[in-house]
Amino acid sequence: MHSIPPPAASLLEPGFRLDRYELLCKIGQGGMASVWLAREAGSTDGGLVAIKTILPEHAAHDAFRSMMLDEARVVRLIDHPNVAATLEVGEIFGAPYLVLEYVPGESLDQLADALAMAKKHVPAPILARVLADACRGLHAAHELALPGGENLGLVHRDLSPQNVLVDVRGRAKLIDFGVAKAAERLTPDTQSGVMKGKIPFMALEQARGEDVDRRADVWAAGAIAYYLLSGRYPHDGPNDAARLIRKLTEEPPEPLPDDVPEALARVVGKALASASDDRYPTAAALADALEEAVVPATHEEVARFFTDTLAATQRAREVVVEHAIASADAKQRVRDSLYGGATSPTSVRPPPPVEEEPPKRSRLPMVLLYAGVAALLTFAAFVLGSLSTKPAEGTGRPEPPPRPTISVGILSAAPSSGPSAAGPAASATTPSPSASVAADPRRADASSTNATPPPPPPPPSASTGRGKRDAGREVEDTIF
Repeated sequence: MHSIPPPAASLLEPGFRLDRYELLCKIGQGGMASVWLAREAGSTDGGLVAIKTILPEHAAHDAFRSMMLDEARVVRLIDHPNVAATLEVGEIFGAPYLVLEYVPGESLDQLADALAMAKKHVPAPILARVLADACRGLHAAHELALPGGENLGLVHRDLSPQNVLVDVRGRAKLIDFGVAKAAERLTPDTQSGVMKGKIPFMALEQARGEDVDRRADVWAAGAIAYYLLSGRYPHDGPNDAARLIRKLTEEPPEPLPDDVPEALARVVGKALASASDDRYPTAAALADALEEAVVPATHEEVARFFTDTLAATQRAREVVVEHAIASADAKQRVRDSLYGGATSPTSVRPPPPVEEEPPKRSRLPMVLLYAGVAALLTFAAFVLGSLSTKPAEGTGRPEPPPRPTISVGILSAAPSSGPSAAGPAASATTPSPSASVAADPRRADASSTNATPPPPPPPPSASTGRGKRDAGREVEDTIF
């Protein structure tokens, strides 16, 4: 069971920041690492780099992390125009990464595939120029020495068409020293005794797991030349197992096509000798032999040949890069408008802090207070309303007894001239509904003795109680 990979290895995506570099898009992936196109965060001057990061499934293994760090330590010492430079080495959340020179171009493997589809081969002058440049860079790596002068014994061990790039100016660049062998490397898996590399481009001693030196890389360079000139591998077969068997039996490669110059064919044959002592001793010697066998093409001619052969591939690469840069620029403009500047190294910076406001008090106490006051006012209004319907104590107003309802005829305002105006006639008048009033002793007597209207109530005096005045007013209000 493997441990969980570092978070950075799983979260890498366009826009992610590794230190001051912003990832734009993935441009390659191998068995151990992936390669990203990147640029300095916020940069718009077109300065691009390639960042090599370990794959998530390997990021939790110490051996793979050590292998990548060893590669960086070794390759940083190489300073040659035909080797892609290692600019920086970093680590984020436990995952190492390498900042490499970005090579805007295509590989020899892409060239070979395009030529195979067109049923063509690489012209000898083009091959001589590209492979001689690659061998010059390879020799510089082989010559690396410790500060004391002792040779480091570096061997690429994975030289193949995939690891030779040709930029837009027609110059070859070596890349990917991930399985290189050197005396000072710490990772045991890359030491002698372990088969590393690609079988079709692997020297016999390397396939046997024996100790290797720079001449193993010379054999690989010869195998690249053979492949580009013929379109097949030196020990070809239907699969790697068949190729490995033919290699181990030391079966000689088939002759190159007849259109290959004889001098060039001899150089390639010597580079592919089974015994390392029969090969060229150094990559520089092989480069000299290639340039002597064929007049090499110029770098301009190489660039033109790649453009003519890989026009669609080049255009696709350019579109990918343009789109990645445009997308990053658009994101940067949004960040600038929102946050007013660059972001943090590993992620988008949060918005700038705002001035802290005093904590807001809860509104619940105020709501409860208002509710309590409203309830109190409602209760007070209810009490006051209840008190207004009861007689006030000490006012002298008597509690009126139950009053029977009587019918009182409506008296005529004109004076009566006959006995018809007597009391019996008065009681015989049609009762009016509006004349039903509570009985008053004075009014009852008056209505029974004569038909004259009752005298008006006496004016109020000091001896007259409030209750009587109110009672008379109550009757008047009811009648009229």
